[in-house]
Amino acid sequence: MSRIRIPDFSAPFPLACNPHVPDASRIMWEWIDSHGLAPTPKARARMRKTGADLSGGYVWPRAGLSVLALGLKWLALTFRLDDQLDEDTVGGRPAALSQCIEELCGILHGHPAPPSPVADALHELWAETRADAPTSWQHAFVADFEAFLRAYALEAELKEAGQNPTLEEYLAWRIYSIGMPWLWVLDELGLPLFLPDSVRTCGPMGMLRRAGSLHIALVNDVFSVERESTVGYPYNAVLLIMQERECPMQTAVDHIAELVAEQAETVKRLLANDIPAELHEQQIPANVRTVALQHCENIALNLRGQLAWHTAVDRYTTSDLQGQWAGSYPDDLLRQTD
Repeated sequence: MSRIRIPDFSAPFPLACNPHVPDASRIMWEWIDSHGLAPTPKARARMRKTGADLSGGYVWPRAGLSVLALGLKWLALTFRLDDQLDEDTVGGRPAALSQCIEELCGILHGHPAPPSPVADALHELWAETRADAPTSWQHAFVADFEAFLRAYALEAELKEAGQNPTLEEYLAWRIYSIGMPWLWVLDELGLPLFLPDSVRTCGPMGMLRRAGSLHIALVNDVFSVERESTVGYPYNAVLLIMQERECPMQTAVDHIAELVAEQAETVKRLLANDIPAELHEQQIPANVRTVALQHCENIALNLRGQLAWHTAVDRYTTSDLQGQWAGSYPDDLLRQTD
């Protein structure tokens, strides 16, 4: 039985899911199988419980089939990474994990892929993704994806040292470890044109992505706290608030709901005022302005969509942790660095 009551999280935006999900899901599973990313019944069951395809339908609600299918491959790959690095290897090997992360980052800079199914899949997927993308877009994607990957190494080092961050310190990297920044850079592939650098990097856009990421990350921490506490994963906002305030789990969860509401209000304000004002100040042409606002609306839709995804999937249940649980995937990611 659940130890917490899930709050009525604030996400005052429309719910939109991509109609191409069934076809894109088939393509995703063919790709998973071709790269051996879920080679055992247990790994396959874990991937199915995750619902990467449904998550992608909410992340890219307006993308065409080809972009959605590409995005689902990225989600399948990173959920596979997340399960191994947050759960399956939670007991140690921080040096091996850090080396593995740096090798994965190296793939994004053209270095050879180390011998693992995940590395091979990342190498192929990055080549496919960057094929027709401008250099500035590639740099933006790589920066956010590297920040996502390196959060795992940071957490492993802190855990090995027995250190717990403050909530503020934790949220500074949680923005990236939730994965939304690079997913939203990927959203540009589904737009009629790539955003100008001045729009992609402007202050209001950065604030929008930060608030959206925190909203989704905090919701995720509530839905995942029981599973993560069961497997011994300590870096969760609920657990940190419990420690800082010496309060029960439900009290911490209710405080998270307040923080989530603050992020939702920030997103609303940025969409209504700050971002249109910034586009006007930059004298962005009308067609580019339309695309930029569409991108911002996609980000807002994600807040409602990811809440729906968390409610719909079994990713964060604990039934598979009973008995002789020994991880979800074969130990094929860190082995080459032992």
